Formats: sequence, structure tokens, C-alpha cells
Amino acid sequence: MNSRSMYLILYISLGMFVGCATNSKTDVREPPQKTIATRTVDGVTIYGERYYGGLDASAPLILLFHQGGSNGRAEYAPLTNWLNDAGYRAIAWDQRTGGDLYGESNRAVDGLPDGSNPGYCDAYPDLQAALDFVLSQGEAEEVIVWGSSYSGALVFRLAAENVGKISGVLAFSPASGGPMVSCRARQWADGVRVPAIVFKPASEMAREAAKEQRQILVGAGVTFLVVENGIHGSSLLVDARTEDDMSATRAEVIAWLEDL
Repeated sequence: MNSRSMYLILYISLGMFVGCATNSKTDVREPPQKTIATRTVDGVTIYGERYYGGLDASAPLILLFHQGGSNGRAEYAPLTNWLNDAGYRAIAWDQRTGGDLYGESNRAVDGLPDGSNPGYCDAYPDLQAALDFVLSQGEAEEVIVWGSSYSGALVFRLAAENVGKISGVLAFSPASGGPMVSCRARQWADGVRVPAIVFKPASEMAREAAKEQRQILVGAGVTFLVVENGIHGSSLLVDARTEDDMSATRAEVIAWLEDL
């Protein structure tokens, strides 16, 4: 074999290698980094964890917000693979009102100044910042928002104030007690122009506040489902936490999402 033939073979081999490397790079569908961070209008840094499961940018994106005392990574750890398998990308966020419930730390809380004690309603800018970030980064043209307990109330305000940016609202045990007096779901439900659904465990429906909430939200066009054997918040979807088979309720969530 002459030198010219050897050079040609080497050139083709290198070209195939570079071509494969380039294709593998452009075909990577996971984001360049799993953990993301952004700042709110009042200067709080919040953190999100991407769970895209190899889905491309055309897959719907759900923003997951946690309950009081919790954090995004731990609360939603049992649910992200299930959402990915159903065709949905997800980002689980840490808000300033949270903690280490279900394990993991809340990075937004960890970064607050000593002595900070924000209330549930104070966390609303965190939801707005999360929405603004994903839209500004081109991760989706519009998103689905999902709240748990106090954030289950705040997502109604988020949808009402961001028409055209949100395609659906899911709320699990939206809180309505005294600490929520200025940010209850009922105060914003009439302004929500997209499909919205509430999941509430039967154990919470004996309260007068829950009955009143149901009446007001249903009157505003919100679908309201009472879940037997459920527990508070998004954890009502998790078998290990309810100690029951919640597959039927998970199927209802997916069926509702598919109708959006």
C-alpha cells in the first residue's frame, strides 16, 4: 500500500470518527446540566433539578413545586421516571419555604440569611422566577404547573397572572388555612384560563375549609377529585408513602394531562 492510499484511509477514518462524535453531540437530548439556578425579583436564589429522561424539546414540560417543609428533589424522586415514561419532561424546584422532608436538603432555604422565616405566601416569587427562567431559556414555549400543599394554592395565582405561558394546572391538597389567607387558590381560580385539576385525599375532606374550597373551585370550573387512601400533597401518588396502590390515581393524572 502506497503512502497516498494510507493517507486516504486515515483521512476517511478520522472523518468517520469526527462525524460520529459530532452526531452523538447533536443527538444528546439531556440538558447540559441537571441542576439549574435563578434569582427571584427580591434576590432569593432558587434551584431546580431537571428530569428529562432522554425526551427532546418537543415533549411537554412540567414545573414541580413542593409542599411546606420539603424540597423538589426528594418529594418528586418517586414520580419523575413515571412522568418521563409517560412522555413528560419535568423540573423539580426548591422554594424558599421548605426543608428536608423526604430527605435531601432545600438549597433555596440553605441560602437564605440567618433569621429568615418566610411564610408560604412569600414563596410566590419563586414560582414566578422558575417560570420566567424556563421560558427565557427556550426550554418550552409554555409549561404545565404542578403544586403541592401551599404551592398547590400558589400555582393558581401563577396561571392567572401568566396567561398564554401555562397550559395546565395540577394542585395536590392545595392549602387554605390561616397562613394562606392572602394567597388561597380560591382568590385566583376565576382568573385561570386553562384546565385545572385538584386532587385531595378523602381524609382532608371532613374539614369545613376543604368543603368550602371544593365548592368555590368547582364553581370556577376546576376539576376536583377526592382520592381514597391518599395522604397530603403530591405524595398521595406514591405507593410507599400512602402504603396503598395508587396506580389508579396516577392513571387519572396521565389521562388528564393527555387531554390538554
